Amino acid sequence: MKLDIKSILILILLGLTLLFGFKWFFSGDKASKERVKQLEQQFKDLENQKKAVDLEINSWRAKSDSLRQLDVKLQAELTKQEAQTKKAEIEANKSKANLDKLKHDLEETQHKIDEFKKNPPNRTGDALLESLKNKAKH
Repeated sequence: MKLDIKSILILILLGLTLLFGFKWFFSGDKASKERVKQLEQQFKDLENQKKAVDLEINSWRAKSDSLRQLDVKLQAELTKQEAQTKKAEIEANKSKANLDKLKHDLEETQHKIDEFKKNPPNRTGDALLESLKNKAKH
C-alpha cells in the first residue's frame, strides 16, 4: 500500500486533531481551573469554620455540664437547709412552749409569794420548831 501525500497529510491532521482534542478535554480552560481553585479555598474555609464552631460547641457543652452539676449540688444544699430550718422551727416551738410553761410557773410562784406576804403563816409551838428544822436541813 502506497501512501501518497494526501493520505499522510490526512493522517497527520487526524493525529494533531486527536492530540489537541485530548489536551483540550483533559486540561479544561483557565476559567474552570480558577473556579475549581476558588471552590477548594471555600471548602478549606468552611472546614476551618466548622472546626471553630465544633470547639465552641464543646466549650458550651462543658459549661452546660458544669452548670448542671452546680444546680444538682445547690438543690441538695437547699434541701439540706430546708430540713435544718424545719428542725430549727420545731426546736423553737418546743422552746417557746417551755418558756410559756416557765412563765406560767413563775407567775404562780409569784402569786404564792404575794399570798404569803399578805397572809404569813402563823406558827407557834411545835409547828414553829418543825418549820425551823426543815429550813435548817435545806
